Formats: sequence, structure tokens, C-alpha cells
Amino acid sequence: MSVLTLTVLLAGCGAGEQVGPRASTPVWQSAAPTTPAALTPAEAKSRYLAIVAPYNIALEELEDAANAGKPWRTVRTLAAEVARTNAAHAVELREAVWPAEVRAPMAALLKENDVALRHWRRAGEAADADALMREIRAAAAHSGATEAGRVRTALGLPAYREG
Repeated sequence: MSVLTLTVLLAGCGAGEQVGPRASTPVWQSAAPTTPAALTPAEAKSRYLAIVAPYNIALEELEDAANAGKPWRTVRTLAAEVARTNAAHAVELREAVWPAEVRAPMAALLKENDVALRHWRRAGEAADADALMREIRAAAAHSGATEAGRVRTALGLPAYREG
């Protein structure tokens, strides 16, 4: 009897409609992804400056702390913040559609940034002052300053001046 009850209940769920396999939406009806337009030169300038500001601030805070002789654990915490802002700004720089003249120097900057980021992350996790300083020096060797200067030139921005 219970099988019959279940069959009756299931039959009643369809409200008398026949349910067949769902027809898939034809591919030609789906919305085609659009490529975003490149930023205008003015948009690119302001976008670049907005993206790199948190990273530049974090770098300056780290430099100030190291130069002031702050404890290595304090500097390590600041290095971890540099790593965080470095990773975040790299994502944003990659997501932007830069004007054609900015793309090559931006690619070079991001390549250097990827190397530096590995060292910033290690610095932020350093077990001692020696490891911390070794990783900071390695990151600084891949600062991307030259490449960033080329990006700034391509954007028509003046050379970077610390805070």
C-alpha cells in the first residue's frame, strides 16, 4: 500500500503537466562576454595612482620603522603588510585594461613584482632578524622601481617621490 501512496503522491506533484527533459538554451542566445575598453589616458593616470598608493604607503612605513631601529618583530609585521598590499595591487594592476603604450612597461613591472612578492611574504613570516633582513634586501632587489618609472612615463606622470 505504501508504494501505491507514494506513486499517487508523486503523480500529483506535476499538476497534470508532462515534464520532459529541459531544453538547453542555444549557444547563440547566450550573452557574449565583452572585452572592457582600455582606460583613457586620464583614467589610467588616476587608476594607477589609486592602485599603488596603499603599497607605497606600506613600503614607506616599513622603511621608516627599519631606519628608526624598531624591533625586528615590528618590522616583520610591516613586511607582512607590504606583502599584503603588494599582492592586492598586483591583482588590480592586472585587471585594469591599460592604454596600449602602458602595457609593455606594466607587464615588466608585474614580472618584477611577482619576484618581490615571494620575498615580501617570506619577510612577513621570518623566524629571526637575519632572515627578515635577507628577505627585505631580496625584495628590494626586485622593487620594480625602473619598471614603475617607465609606467609613470608612459602615463605622463612625474617620477615617484617618497611621501
